[in-house]
Amino acid sequence: MSRVFVLTFVLFASLAVNASAQVGHDAEQSAPPVPQRRGEIGSPAEEMLRRAEIKHEEESHAEMVERSDEAAQIGEEILDSFNKNKSLSADDFKKLERMEKLARKIRGSAGGSDKVESLEEPPGKIGAAVERLAEISGALKKSVAKTSRLVISAAVIKNSNEVIELIRHIRSIKQP
Repeated sequence: MSRVFVLTFVLFASLAVNASAQVGHDAEQSAPPVPQRRGEIGSPAEEMLRRAEIKHEEESHAEMVERSDEAAQIGEEILDSFNKNKSLSADDFKKLERMEKLARKIRGSAGGSDKVESLEEPPGKIGAAVERLAEISGALKKSVAKTSRLVISAAVIKNSNEVIELIRHIRSIKQP
C-alpha cells in the first residue's frame, strides 16, 4: 500500500513540475521585457545595499546630532568658565580645539567645504567673543536637530563656519 502511495505521489509531482515548466516557458516567450522603473524594488542584493546605505546615512546623521550637542555643551562650559575667571584657562583652550574639530566634522557632514570665511563684525573683546561663541554653538545645535539625513542645510554650514572663525578669533585676542 505504501509503495503505491509513494509511486502515485512521485507521478503527480513530476507531472506538476513538467506542467509548470511548460507554462513558465510559454509565458517567457509571449511576454515582452518590462523595463525596470526607478524606485521599484530590484534584486534582493540591491535591496540589501540600499538598506545598508540608509542605515549608514541615519548613523551619520545621529553622529552629527551628537557632535552638535557636544559643541553646544562645550560652548556653555567655556562661557561659564570665562564668567567665573574673567579669562580663559589652558583647559578652555583645549576645549576650543575640541569644539573646532567637532564644527569641522559637522560642516563636512553637512556638505560644506574648507573655504575660509572672515567674520562679519568680529567682537573686539574676548568676553563678547566667548558669549557669541556660546550663542552660535547653541544655534548650530538647533539647526542640526531640525535637519533630516536627506537635507543639506545652509544654516548648519553657516553656523559651523562661524564657530570655526570665532574660535580662531578668540585665539588671536590678547587676554587681560
